[in-house]
Amino acid sequence: MGVMRILCLHGADSSGRIFQSELASTLSILQHSIANLSFDFADGPLQSSAHATGNSSQDNQSRYKFYEALEVKDIRKAHKWLTTKLLQSGPYDGVIAFSHGAVLVSSYLLYQQWYEHESLPPFRFAAFISGNVSLKVLKDLGVTIPDKAERVVAEAEVQYLQGLGPLLAHATRARRAVFDSDDCFGLNLNSIPLELKIRIPTVHVWGERDPMLPASVQLAGLCDPYIRKIHIHSGAHEVPLNEEPPDELAAMLEWCAQRATWPGQTQV
Repeated sequence: MGVMRILCLHGADSSGRIFQSELASTLSILQHSIANLSFDFADGPLQSSAHATGNSSQDNQSRYKFYEALEVKDIRKAHKWLTTKLLQSGPYDGVIAFSHGAVLVSSYLLYQQWYEHESLPPFRFAAFISGNVSLKVLKDLGVTIPDKAERVVAEAEVQYLQGLGPLLAHATRARRAVFDSDDCFGLNLNSIPLELKIRIPTVHVWGERDPMLPASVQLAGLCDPYIRKIHIHSGAHEVPLNEEPPDELAAMLEWCAQRATWPGQTQV
């Protein structure tokens, strides 16, 4: 077996180097489980004006983002960057994406499946940490978005921007919503066509104190449940670090990577 290559995409106002340091313990364990792994931690194409505060070594590092705003035109512009990245540096077997980067990957997969449904997927597996699917993207692809789904995400964004945890109503419903195809935080998954369901093996990781967990649950709901695993850690909107044993997340990623190699896994 050749080298398995994994693209790693950071969150907003971060960098490939920062993301690499956050995943270091987990990926070290993963590399002991799977031989010949290679990780490409890319920087977003746009310089960020955000600066961290504190005394860590990350504070003086340059920070980046993949798109300016959570609007379809900005996300589609970021898709062009990702297409170029795949052509110049790919192919990749899988992708690990956090938050802002997960929006880029999930939307890229959905647009490709809808408009280029005869093409092979750009990745054989994906891991989303504090993942998100843009409802504006789904709407652009023709999905009817109920008012409830938009309201839930808007409420979650307010909590996030204010530095708060999830609303109690969101936290108590999260586990049930994952398996409710009629009402996944407002989304009726049964009404969404198969072409707009992500059909590669996926891992979904979010924190029980993450205010944006409804968006992560919605993304998980859009992925094939038979080749999907979910890991909920005790933290917030972050890459799980010291609060969780890294071997648990590594085991999830190992399953995802190995599952993608099964015969007949690739779907078009």
